[in-house]
Amino acid sequence: MKFSAQALRQRDPFTVGIAAFVGLGLLGVMMVVLSRASFGAGGYYALLPHTAGIRVGESVQVAGVDSGKVRSIELEGHHVRLGFTLDRDIHLGRDTTAQVKVATLLGTHMLAVDPRGAGDLNDDTIPLSQTSVPYNLQDVIDQGTGALQALNSKLLGQALGTVADTLRSSGPELLPALRGINRISDVVSHRSVQFGQLLAASRRVTDQLSASSGDLMRLMKQTDLVVQELTKRRAAIHRLLIDVADLSASVRSMIAQTNGDVEPALRDLQRVQSVLRAHDADLREVLRNLAVGSRYIADATGNGPWIELYFPQGLSDDAECNRSPGDCR
Repeated sequence: MKFSAQALRQRDPFTVGIAAFVGLGLLGVMMVVLSRASFGAGGYYALLPHTAGIRVGESVQVAGVDSGKVRSIELEGHHVRLGFTLDRDIHLGRDTTAQVKVATLLGTHMLAVDPRGAGDLNDDTIPLSQTSVPYNLQDVIDQGTGALQALNSKLLGQALGTVADTLRSSGPELLPALRGINRISDVVSHRSVQFGQLLAASRRVTDQLSASSGDLMRLMKQTDLVVQELTKRRAAIHRLLIDVADLSASVRSMIAQTNGDVEPALRDLQRVQSVLRAHDADLREVLRNLAVGSRYIADATGNGPWIELYFPQGLSDDAECNRSPGDCR
């Protein structure tokens, strides 16, 4: 469809403005719906005694894993109704519990959900009996009120008066003690940098020990092997000592049994030694003469006809041939 310029000029500006305003309103509503919609997540509620500082947008964790967000916090009677989203693949049974916890040191919080039990939650809501918060101011006040009512005001006043009198009388002794505490605080303040360095060095030592834990474990295992080997060697040495003791006992028994036979033989051996010692000079002379005579005999028989001339053969060659005629030529 085509519109001419004249037809556009004939349109009412008020109508165009209203249409544009309605379109912008619908676009804003759509953006809000899309921003609050949770695709792939289910909506649940938890009843809490109080908020404990948790805010909209903080995380919801299951077993320490971020699985959703806090979407709304509303006051409902004497408790708080907290709405949150959670991944649809997580099933919350009828015994599911929830607890508000501090997430970081900066003061952020989280809702820790612990799925338990079978079945489903009634109205997708975790009841007040199954939720907890880090602290409850009303409980603290109630407990403190009972403790204060149990105190005896008169006795408390007398005790405080006694303490004041004691401090008043011990003023001269207390003043040096306070001065000493002041000096200690001054030393700690002046040495704060050194204390920081000491703590940093301790942290480095701790990190080094933590990094070397594997090496220490291997060293301990090797030490265990050395101890096992030493235990085996000790057992072997123990067995060897037992065998040596048995051997010495056997030797002593054998010596005791053969003592009667060995003693006469030793006496005879001593007598023979005495005789040989007495004839030692004669024996040396005999050996010397025997050596000279043996040299002469060796020279005479070594390379010459002198022995053959003085000691002819017992039979002549003719006699040998007569005995065996076929062997003579």
